Amino acid sequence: MPNLKFRTVLLRSARLLSDEFNEILLQHQLNYSLWQVLYLIQDQPEINANEIAKYLNVSKPSITKRVHSLIHLELIQALDGVDKRAKNLSLTEKGLLMFKTCSEQIDSYEKTLLSSFTPHALEQSFDTLNQLLNQLQQPKTSRNNINAQLENTHD
Repeated sequence: MPNLKFRTVLLRSARLLSDEFNEILLQHQLNYSLWQVLYLIQDQPEINANEIAKYLNVSKPSITKRVHSLIHLELIQALDGVDKRAKNLSLTEKGLLMFKTCSEQIDSYEKTLLSSFTPHALEQSFDTLNQLLNQLQQPKTSRNNINAQLENTHD
């Protein structure tokens, strides 16, 4: 087995996890991309498509396509907001039930997947991934400063 870099392991893990979620969600006519939108709408009531696109770091047209699919499945609805240009999104009753069902299945899978790890190992992994996420979410100029600092420490 080749010496794997952190990014390789992280990206492969993310892909395999996404595939497992897709398998769970397929029976509900969903996939992980649609699930992400459902999750955000449930987590942040009255969020709009622009905010979802920004949070997920994907294009507005791809979110619009997902939103239309979820509306077609009668899982979400678009409501007038304060700003008439951007519709707020909320789960329908069917969407709430679907979210609950899928969440339980995903949580069960996650619990099984992580059951062989110690609480300490999980906490360390969670902290590391959160630190990585925070660095990636910083503006590019801040990341460049971090990279310069890292280069100076290795000299």
